[in-house]
Amino acid sequence: MLLTFKVKNFRSIKDEIILDLCATSDETMKSNAVFESGKKSLLKSVAIYGPNASGKSNILKSFFVFRMMVLESLLRSNVAVDLPNEYFKLSSETENKPTFFEMTFLLDGEVFSYGFEMDKKKICTEWLKQEKGKKTLFERDGQKIESNKNYFQEASAALKNNTGERVLFLSVLSSNNQPISKKIVEFVKNTNLILDANSGDTLNYSFGQFLNNPSMAKKMKDFIVKADFGVMNIEASEKMVSAKQIQNMPDKFKELFFKEDSKIAERSIRFLHKKFGNNEEELKSEPFDFFNEESNGTQHMFALSAPLIDTLDNGKILFIDEIDASLHPILCQYLISIFNSKDKNPNNAQLVFATHDTSLMSEDFLRRDQIYFTEKNEKGATELFSLSDISERKGVDFAKRYLEGRYNALPYISDFEDLKFSK
Repeated sequence: MLLTFKVKNFRSIKDEIILDLCATSDETMKSNAVFESGKKSLLKSVAIYGPNASGKSNILKSFFVFRMMVLESLLRSNVAVDLPNEYFKLSSETENKPTFFEMTFLLDGEVFSYGFEMDKKKICTEWLKQEKGKKTLFERDGQKIESNKNYFQEASAALKNNTGERVLFLSVLSSNNQPISKKIVEFVKNTNLILDANSGDTLNYSFGQFLNNPSMAKKMKDFIVKADFGVMNIEASEKMVSAKQIQNMPDKFKELFFKEDSKIAERSIRFLHKKFGNNEEELKSEPFDFFNEESNGTQHMFALSAPLIDTLDNGKILFIDEIDASLHPILCQYLISIFNSKDKNPNNAQLVFATHDTSLMSEDFLRRDQIYFTEKNEKGATELFSLSDISERKGVDFAKRYLEGRYNALPYISDFEDLKFSK
């Protein structure tokens, strides 16, 4: 379970911001939106609001980079490219300085904090701490790594000496089957991310799950049908064909991208809709081609379905950027209500999402501590704050007050009053 995620000096984020999924003492929706794990009260979902270019997506992208480094630093160590240190460029104070990441989480009933700093060439610092007893399990400064010999014996001298300057020590320990480190890396691996940059990967994952995992396919089909897209059934197939047989691609691109004897996987997805006759009697279903005839909303929901179900079934963490993209507000409300439900989310999966959908900004769907805002300060840096940080009485219309500018975090259009719209 995720408790907090901290990031500093990454893209539009200059100073440290903290995304906190620990619940406050607020009693609103406590039985649904909050769950207990040990002595911790945690939130099942968190929404991030703010104007375009305020840094909402950068918070999610920072976790993507954190995750990528934990999982891939060993693979990337021999590649002659810079590490993904995207420092804040609007200040000489942060220019060419390390990017900072830290995640605090629950694992096997214990609270750990793991983090690191990196610049473009090397890992600068790295640490793993355990809340119980306030123990530092290992701490790294450049190539100097010190560990707690009494409580963290997996950090052997040989593994310390074999850790390159571009590689995370945690990744080295995990790759050598050291138990605590391996569990932490597996925990990070089991987070799901749906960002605009990897939406193709998301659709590819969902298609593969639907085609090759019968149990998942049934759940995906039920999910789509319940979302009321008028879909009765879904059919999918995949076959290997020659490049010459590819449909809907000009010949010049076939020649450019594929050799004459290339074989590729041709995929087909069809959604079967109800069809009615002249007397309103129901006829045999009509198939719609997924890529050419289905709406963006239907395509988006299908792509979301497998990661959502995997997250809920296995009690994982899911990050989604622009959850409302192509989706009606009622569908967004439906997705949030699934996570904030004892019955539909029995494994206490967690959802972190960025959105502009103010219909969710209601105590029917989100508590005050589940609502975060981003805005840029006068120096162009992203700031993050929670609605629970603002003194606000219960029962007010959060969405209305947000759109009135009571919480800031709104776009400022200097010539808005001068805009003219032709009839």
